[in-house]
Amino acid sequence: MKAKVIPFEKFEGAGNDFIIFDFFEFEFIDLNEQAVLERMCDRHFGIGADGIIAVCPDPNYDFRMKYLNSDGRFSTFCGNGSRCAVLYVCNKLNKTKLHFIAADGEHTGELIDDVVRIKMSDIDQLIETPFGPFVQSGSPHIMIEVNDPFHYNIYEEGKKIRNAFSPEGSNVNFIEWKDDQLWIATYERGVENETLACGTGITASAYNQAVLLKLEGHISIPVISKGGALKVDMNLQGQKATEIYLTGPAHHVYAGFYKITN
Repeated sequence: MKAKVIPFEKFEGAGNDFIIFDFFEFEFIDLNEQAVLERMCDRHFGIGADGIIAVCPDPNYDFRMKYLNSDGRFSTFCGNGSRCAVLYVCNKLNKTKLHFIAADGEHTGELIDDVVRIKMSDIDQLIETPFGPFVQSGSPHIMIEVNDPFHYNIYEEGKKIRNAFSPEGSNVNFIEWKDDQLWIATYERGVENETLACGTGITASAYNQAVLLKLEGHISIPVISKGGALKVDMNLQGQKATEIYLTGPAHHVYAGFYKITN
């Protein structure tokens, strides 16, 4: 059998972990090979990851980001994944600030000391649903208020609500505002399980909390996930949020090669 060896980098942002492919020179794997990519993300039979990121050249940006969930399917924007991609490309290009494009449009990213900050897409409104507030923050999110989300049955409850938003589904965030901090646990579609942190979910939930608290102007919401502490800054006028920034930790874990046998 002929084997194909795939180089990859492993990164994590607040415990949200990703396989990164560097396509700057050439595309060494077909991103439409769903079964192969899904197996790579498997934590028992593959590398293990919440998702896959391809960083690609673009004539108008420092890079173009393509994102796939751990089911091997292309998905919408990933906040923590983009922070990991920014860290990787900053190190590659020896820069501290970048301009990139993703599924939901243009973004900027920068390294600030030991954290990575990215500019998120603007949020126009909060939509009420029978399940809770819905926010589009680059990916779709529902917010559910609970007591102690870190000890809640995220998998079972999240799966029920995620599947109610067919056919694409929604991510589901279980949140609690306590001690002037937002505590959060997220069920992610495509991963079909809880992740240690979700960047777009953290952004959507921070925005939701700011609207509920009737905050205005330049505000900052500290967020605690199982994977670590992050921060969301924004300029909020009514329900219109602009200048939204997601800031948190990101780290290179290791580099390796994955063998595919045909």
